Amino acid sequence: MPKDYPRTRRIADQIQRELSEIIRLELKDPRVGMITLTGVEVTSDHAHAKVFFSLLVGDPQQCQDALNQAAGFLRNGLFKRLHIHTVPTLHFV
Repeated sequence: MPKDYPRTRRIADQIQRELSEIIRLELKDPRVGMITLTGVEVTSDHAHAKVFFSLLVGDPQQCQDALNQAAGFLRNGLFKRLHIHTVPTLHFV
């Protein structure tokens, strides 16, 4: 088990919480409906994060495309909220 595993897990949990807020309050894309972020996996170098979501209503593919298009905006929002050196690039799955 890597030494920084608990830190990576904490960062993933924090990203999940903050992203939920940002998506709910700031993302205005109509293709993103009622979604729940089900998990976040951060790579060991903290460069990338896979964000897993489930969709209540709507087209999952359209929602995924919209989220991936908004990834830069969402990452910027995370950068303002999180106090970590590197905010990972987001990939929605």
